Amino acid sequence: MSATDDDARRSVTLAAIPAAALDIDASDVIAAANALAVELLGRDPTGDRFGDVVGCGPRQDLGHGRARWRGETRSAAGVPFVVDVSTTVRPDGSALSLLQEVPESVLLGDSAAHLDAAFDSAPIGMAFFDTEGRYIRVNRALCALLDRSEDELLGRRDSELTHADDRQSDVDAAWRILRGETDTWQTEKRFVRPDGAVVWAIANMSFLRDDDRLPLMWLGQFQDITGRKELEAQLRELAEQDPLTGVANRRRLDGALRDALALSARHGHGGALIYVDLNGFKAVNDSFGHDTGDALLRRAGAAMVARCRETDVVARVGGDEFAVLLPVATPHQARTVLAGLQDVLGRVAVEHAGGSVALAATLGLACFGPADRVTPAELMAAADRAMYAARVPA
Repeated sequence: MSATDDDARRSVTLAAIPAAALDIDASDVIAAANALAVELLGRDPTGDRFGDVVGCGPRQDLGHGRARWRGETRSAAGVPFVVDVSTTVRPDGSALSLLQEVPESVLLGDSAAHLDAAFDSAPIGMAFFDTEGRYIRVNRALCALLDRSEDELLGRRDSELTHADDRQSDVDAAWRILRGETDTWQTEKRFVRPDGAVVWAIANMSFLRDDDRLPLMWLGQFQDITGRKELEAQLRELAEQDPLTGVANRRRLDGALRDALALSARHGHGGALIYVDLNGFKAVNDSFGHDTGDALLRRAGAAMVARCRETDVVARVGGDEFAVLLPVATPHQARTVLAGLQDVLGRVAVEHAGGSVALAATLGLACFGPADRVTPAELMAAADRAMYAARVPA
């Protein structure tokens, strides 16, 4: 049979097929296309490589030289669309391939399944909430982040698992979105796990509406940043810590003073600042060496920290000067703490050359209340003046 006869046979065969059909030679070149294929593709693909015309997706081998897959092709205008491809390979290596455009409804159904899979397997926590903020769907990553099972989360409000200090900012942001002031909201927030451990997350929240702008649900995405926050805390501690004594440095004290004064004005309670000067410290360094002086400073700092509450701030503000901030204290409580510090500092000593080296300290007290309009610098100056007044008898 001549090549012309072979081409004619192929044309007749393709024309009889009630679907878009391509005849492909053994070198993967399209030898012929029927009218339905030309209509589907918007052009005659004869002479093109089959693999260039129809992309190959995951292949399903049907046996006996037959295979099926879903691929992508393009119209004459270059617009991509999806086709189901069924191919039968002949003994001589040529093939017959049938193409059928996949309806949009089928693709949408597949897309929904793909979205479900993407939601469930996403590497970051994801959740849908009803309009009241209750979990209605969660993925595995969120369960791992919160250390709770899906059943433990569904039906619960996000606020129940949010750290108490972050709840109000969540509420404020939600109202901003509902009022239309912003479409989405991103923040860093804390969650509390069942064992009390705190985890940090970047939270992205969006409120979903239908085509008529009616409310549907909230969408939340949560990325675990606990490791980053722990590193930041370590770096901040290094930046705000006196390297010799381990107590806070002046930078940390200044920030704590600003916070304490702001809280005093907001909540109506008082506080105090105690200024501490170690008497004769220069003489200790000169007589016994800096190693002995450093040891005394470390012991003095440790003694003051042990005497104070966890909420108090002990800071080294100079070579031999310390300050102790009591964020919440009455004047009577502050004087009691001052007396206690005077006592513990009087018992600080280090051994040197078979003897004991001790220090005395002078302390000054400055109290503040909600009606005071003082700055951190003014409060430091007041405590410093009180310390000098205590050192010099009237």
